[in-house]
Amino acid sequence: MKNEELIRILNAIGDLLDIQDVKYKPESYRKVARAIEGMVEEVFDEYKAGRLYEIPGVGEHIGKKIEEILETGRSSYYEQLKKEVNVDVEALRQIPFLGPKKIKVLYKQLNVRSVKDLEKAIKQRKVRELPGFGLKTEETFLDGIAVLKFKPKRYPIANIVPIANQILRSLKRFKSVDKVEIAGSFRRKKATVKDLDVLIVSKNPDAVVKAFTSMKGISKVLARGITKSVIRLENGMHVDLRVVKANQWGAALMYFTGTKDFNIYVRKLALRKGWTLNEYALSEVATKKVIASKTEKAIFSKLGLKYVEPENREERKNWKT
Repeated sequence: MKNEELIRILNAIGDLLDIQDVKYKPESYRKVARAIEGMVEEVFDEYKAGRLYEIPGVGEHIGKKIEEILETGRSSYYEQLKKEVNVDVEALRQIPFLGPKKIKVLYKQLNVRSVKDLEKAIKQRKVRELPGFGLKTEETFLDGIAVLKFKPKRYPIANIVPIANQILRSLKRFKSVDKVEIAGSFRRKKATVKDLDVLIVSKNPDAVVKAFTSMKGISKVLARGITKSVIRLENGMHVDLRVVKANQWGAALMYFTGTKDFNIYVRKLALRKGWTLNEYALSEVATKKVIASKTEKAIFSKLGLKYVEPENREERKNWKT
């Protein structure tokens, strides 16, 4: 079982325990989930090597639950909790800005157990009356529900190239944009792409976000933050924007280009040298001193790797020291 699946189950257990007003245990499960999120290694490999209990927060209670999940692919404890509580916390968690605290309030106050229940409560204007929610929260949740209902497909890259080029041209016109590139599977030149990941360097993120969310061809702005935004184009494709600093460009481009397996590989190389690599920089673990971050090639060089063109990052045989 991959780490992502394990994280999903541990967080869901924490949420269900929280709904039951259980003390301390919810945060214990979430703490372990956060620890796993920060791991380069697969938990299954650590378990087989006898190092499961070295993961921060993993004691006998949670450790036994993890062992069962790793060995069987399921958790009898989680299944029991779902029967007791009957709240689809996993689906509700997928809605942007709907976290465990709000899920608990919605359940306790409005008996919301599913996305369908939430949508019904919003249409009845009940959610806005809850303390800490309001009309804006309802609108945000409705947008999130719309995203869940929309199942994105993969598009032939030949059909997307003109759209991507138009996006790049539109953004390059703005003075606030110092540098822009599309990362992800598009940069890796995959035959099909599901969405587009736009990276921008700018000293004025607010202006960039405004420009991005006002481009032609947008059917809906799904999320808008300080340095991140998501839009849906008229053809249904999602486009994600991230604004980074100039000295983070190389690390961000490398990270958001992927693949996931390639990112894990280079992060492991960094750890062997006592360094850490993320979307911000390659830096020393102990001192946090930045070793390289401005360009991909500088990071490759410091790691002792030959530069790998984006389209060659799919296959391990191309990753050479």
